[in-house]
Amino acid sequence: MAAVRDLYEVLGVTRDASDDDIKKAYRRLARELHPDVNGDAVAEERFKEVAGAYEILADPGKRRQYDAFGSTGGPAGAGFNDIQDIFDMFFGQGGAGGAGRRRGPRSRIQHGEDLGVRIMLGFRDAVFGARRDLEIERLVACERCGGNGAEPGTAPVSCRTCGGEGQV
Repeated sequence: MAAVRDLYEVLGVTRDASDDDIKKAYRRLARELHPDVNGDAVAEERFKEVAGAYEILADPGKRRQYDAFGSTGGPAGAGFNDIQDIFDMFFGQGGAGGAGRRRGPRSRIQHGEDLGVRIMLGFRDAVFGARRDLEIERLVACERCGGNGAEPGTAPVSCRTCGGEGQV
């Protein structure tokens, strides 16, 4: 993403703009740039930028925080590298300046697949809720081969413990 732009500049308003001015500017730009109206990919990116700026500037608390730290940096010189850093500060992901977040390509948490379990519920439990304990089997790396399927210290030959699957 490009260098950070001032959120007021994104909406085309001044820093002393009223809440009403910010709302009007957002609505005007949203109508102009909305993907359903303007199919241009650049307009879509600009629409996302405008929506993000409005989400921060329309909320009095978030606006105060942005005004205090802005794109020039916050306490202890915690500057922002791009607009994503600003959004991360307001919506989680590591605090001001993205502290605690890896730099470079955006790091993403990799989640496992969703689990599906079929259970039978009576009418009463379905309506009023119920608590059930479930036992879930999960695959774990074989301790002996470390998950590679080979006997320790050998070329890849099937491990006797896990049969070469790498998991037991």
